[in-house]
Amino acid sequence: MRTWVKVTLTGVGLLAAGFLVLSATGAYFALRHLDTRTATEAEALREVDAIRARFGTRPPLVEVAGGGLADARVNRPQGTEARPVETIHFVSWKSADGELVRAEVPLWLMRFSSVNILSQLGMAPERLRLTVQDIERYGPGILVDYGRPGTDRVLVWVD
Repeated sequence: MRTWVKVTLTGVGLLAAGFLVLSATGAYFALRHLDTRTATEAEALREVDAIRARFGTRPPLVEVAGGGLADARVNRPQGTEARPVETIHFVSWKSADGELVRAEVPLWLMRFSSVNILSQLGMAPERLRLTVQDIERYGPGILVDYGRPGTDRVLVWVD
Protein backbone atom coordinates (compact mmCIF):
# COMPACT_ATOMS: atom_id res chain seq x y z
CA MET A 1 0.00 0.00 0.00
CA ARG A 2 1.29 3.45 -0.83
CA THR A 3 2.46 5.80 1.89
CA TRP A 4 -0.07 8.55 1.07
CA VAL A 5 -2.93 6.04 1.36
CA LYS A 6 -1.69 4.92 4.79
CA VAL A 7 -1.34 8.51 5.96
CA THR A 8 -4.79 9.43 4.65
CA LEU A 9 -6.47 6.40 6.25
CA THR A 10 -4.67 7.05 9.53
CA GLY A 11 -5.76 10.71 9.45
CA VAL A 12 -9.37 9.79 8.75
CA GLY A 13 -9.27 7.18 11.51
CA LEU A 14 -7.88 9.68 14.02
CA LEU A 15 -10.47 12.26 13.01
CA ALA A 16 -13.29 9.70 13.46
CA ALA A 17 -11.88 8.64 16.84
CA GLY A 18 -11.68 12.28 17.95
CA PHE A 19 -15.27 12.89 16.90
CA LEU A 20 -16.36 9.76 18.78
CA VAL A 21 -14.53 10.88 21.94
CA LEU A 22 -16.08 14.35 21.70
CA SER A 23 -19.57 12.89 21.22
CA ALA A 24 -19.13 10.50 24.13
CA THR A 25 -17.90 13.35 26.33
CA GLY A 26 -20.94 15.45 25.43
CA ALA A 27 -23.31 12.57 26.15
CA TYR A 28 -21.57 11.88 29.46
CA PHE A 29 -21.91 15.51 30.59
CA ALA A 30 -25.53 15.76 29.48
CA LEU A 31 -26.64 12.51 31.12
CA ARG A 32 -24.64 13.11 34.29
CA HIS A 33 -26.32 16.49 34.79
CA LEU A 34 -29.86 15.43 33.90
CA ASP A 35 -32.55 15.34 36.58
CA THR A 36 -36.10 14.19 35.78
CA ARG A 37 -39.02 14.12 38.22
CA THR A 38 -42.76 14.67 38.27
CA ALA A 39 -44.07 18.04 39.38
CA THR A 40 -47.28 20.04 39.32
CA GLU A 41 -47.59 23.18 37.26
CA ALA A 42 -47.41 25.27 40.43
CA GLU A 43 -44.11 23.64 41.46
CA ALA A 44 -42.67 24.16 37.99
CA LEU A 45 -43.75 27.81 37.95
CA ARG A 46 -42.20 28.41 41.40
CA GLU A 47 -38.91 27.01 40.15
CA VAL A 48 -39.03 29.09 36.94
CA ASP A 49 -39.96 32.25 38.87
CA ALA A 50 -37.07 31.75 41.31
CA ILE A 51 -34.63 31.50 38.40
CA ARG A 52 -36.16 34.52 36.67
CA ALA A 53 -35.83 36.58 39.87
CA ARG A 54 -32.04 36.01 39.85
CA PHE A 55 -31.66 37.82 36.52
CA GLY A 56 -33.98 40.81 36.93
CA THR A 57 -36.05 42.37 34.17
CA ARG A 58 -33.63 42.16 31.24
CA PRO A 59 -35.40 40.55 28.26
CA PRO A 60 -34.31 37.04 27.23
CA LEU A 61 -31.81 36.65 24.40
CA VAL A 62 -34.51 34.82 22.40
CA GLU A 63 -37.99 36.27 22.80
CA VAL A 64 -40.99 34.21 21.73
CA ALA A 65 -43.91 36.44 20.78
CA GLY A 66 -47.36 35.16 20.02
CA GLY A 67 -48.26 31.53 20.14
CA GLY A 68 -45.24 29.66 18.88
CA LEU A 69 -41.58 29.44 18.17
CA ALA A 70 -42.13 30.61 14.61
CA ASP A 71 -42.59 34.11 16.08
CA ALA A 72 -39.25 34.07 17.92
CA ARG A 73 -36.61 36.76 17.53
CA VAL A 74 -33.05 37.10 18.83
CA ASN A 75 -32.17 40.21 20.87
CA ARG A 76 -28.48 40.44 19.95
CA PRO A 77 -26.67 42.91 22.20
CA GLN A 78 -24.92 45.62 20.19
CA GLY A 79 -21.35 46.66 20.90
CA THR A 80 -20.87 44.74 24.12
CA GLU A 81 -17.85 42.69 25.04
CA ALA A 82 -18.02 39.00 25.70
CA ARG A 83 -18.61 38.14 29.36
CA PRO A 84 -17.59 34.83 30.85
CA VAL A 85 -20.33 32.23 30.92
CA GLU A 86 -19.62 28.58 31.57
CA THR A 87 -22.82 26.58 31.74
CA ILE A 88 -26.13 26.42 29.92
CA HIS A 89 -29.01 25.32 32.17
CA PHE A 90 -32.40 23.98 31.08
CA VAL A 91 -35.68 23.56 32.92
CA SER A 92 -38.57 22.04 31.02
CA TRP A 93 -42.02 21.09 32.29
CA LYS A 94 -44.36 18.97 30.15
CA SER A 95 -48.03 19.48 30.92
CA ALA A 96 -49.09 16.13 29.41
CA ASP A 97 -47.29 14.00 32.01
CA GLY A 98 -46.18 16.57 34.61
CA GLU A 99 -42.52 15.78 33.95
CA LEU A 100 -39.98 18.37 35.12
CA VAL A 101 -36.56 18.03 33.50
CA ARG A 102 -33.48 19.94 34.65
CA ALA A 103 -30.18 19.72 32.83
CA GLU A 104 -26.95 21.61 32.44
CA VAL A 105 -24.28 21.45 29.77
CA PRO A 106 -20.90 23.17 29.72
CA LEU A 107 -20.77 25.93 27.13
CA TRP A 108 -17.49 24.64 25.70
CA LEU A 109 -19.37 21.67 24.24
CA MET A 110 -21.43 24.08 22.14
CA ARG A 111 -18.29 25.55 20.56
CA PHE A 112 -17.84 22.45 18.44
CA SER A 113 -20.99 23.14 16.45
CA SER A 114 -21.39 25.84 13.84
CA VAL A 115 -25.08 25.12 13.31
CA ASN A 116 -27.87 26.76 15.25
CA ILE A 117 -27.55 25.72 18.90
CA LEU A 118 -31.22 26.00 19.79
CA SER A 119 -32.25 24.16 16.63
CA GLN A 120 -30.10 21.23 17.71
CA LEU A 121 -32.03 21.20 20.97
CA GLY A 122 -35.35 21.23 19.09
CA MET A 123 -36.26 24.61 20.56
CA ALA A 124 -35.99 27.07 17.65
CA PRO A 125 -36.68 27.23 13.94
CA GLU A 126 -33.77 27.00 11.52
CA ARG A 127 -34.02 30.68 10.58
CA LEU A 128 -32.69 31.68 14.01
CA ARG A 129 -28.91 31.66 14.02
CA LEU A 130 -27.63 31.72 17.60
CA THR A 131 -23.90 31.28 18.17
CA VAL A 132 -21.78 30.83 21.26
CA GLN A 133 -20.44 34.35 20.63
CA ASP A 134 -24.01 35.71 20.83
CA ILE A 135 -24.45 33.97 24.17
CA GLU A 136 -21.14 35.30 25.50
CA ARG A 137 -21.95 38.86 24.39
CA TYR A 138 -25.32 38.56 26.13
CA GLY A 139 -23.60 37.31 29.29
CA PRO A 140 -25.21 35.62 32.28
CA GLY A 141 -28.98 35.67 31.98
CA ILE A 142 -32.05 34.03 30.51
CA LEU A 143 -31.68 32.81 26.94
CA VAL A 144 -35.22 31.47 26.35
CA ASP A 145 -38.37 31.76 28.46
CA TYR A 146 -41.24 30.05 26.70
CA GLY A 147 -44.64 28.88 27.85
CA ARG A 148 -48.17 29.88 28.67
CA PRO A 149 -50.31 28.93 31.68
CA GLY A 150 -51.51 25.33 31.40
CA THR A 151 -49.04 24.42 28.66
CA ASP A 152 -45.47 23.20 28.47
CA ARG A 153 -42.81 25.47 29.93
CA VAL A 154 -39.15 25.90 28.89
CA LEU A 155 -36.53 28.09 30.52
CA VAL A 156 -32.91 28.20 29.33
CA TRP A 157 -30.28 30.36 31.04
CA VAL A 158 -26.51 30.73 31.29
CA ASP A 159 -24.21 31.64 34.14
